[in-house]
Amino acid sequence: MDCYKYNIPTMVIHLPDDEHIINDLGIQRLENIIHLAEDKNIQVAFENLNNICNLNRVLSTFESKNVGYCYDSCHHVNYAPDDDLIKRYGNRLMALHLQDNGGKHNQHQLPFDGSIAWAQVMKKIAHSGYQGTTSLEPMNWDYEHLSIQQFLDLAYQRAKKLDELRTIEFV
Repeated sequence: MDCYKYNIPTMVIHLPDDEHIINDLGIQRLENIIHLAEDKNIQVAFENLNNICNLNRVLSTFESKNVGYCYDSCHHVNYAPDDDLIKRYGNRLMALHLQDNGGKHNQHQLPFDGSIAWAQVMKKIAHSGYQGTTSLEPMNWDYEHLSIQQFLDLAYQRAKKLDELRTIEFV
């Protein structure tokens, strides 16, 4: 497994959209991946997309300490805005893909440039007990006017701001 070989502690898996419900064969294949991950002590985090039923089935089926959830903020707003995913799966949170909602693709903007209420999101993450990194997943689609260095600098500043919002909750 490459994650073990390259010392990557957590892998993120995208499950199919709910229009393609995971069948028993899919569960068996995931079971094989999870057993290997357990043997190598790798975390397997399943990300929310347009797949909340599949996500629920997988997280309900596999209760291993190596199996958990990757919260994607923009996908949450786009695909399941009325479902409190952090409350539902926060105790299994293993990874974050944070980006804002908006722009020409309606996703993957830098935090604070779109419609997500970051103080609320970071408060929920803080209360979930998640201790991992505050990580972003933006694209530079709406930032062509910036050099790559400027974009990365801005992304770093936004990540620091999110992390501050997360740690304020414990003061």
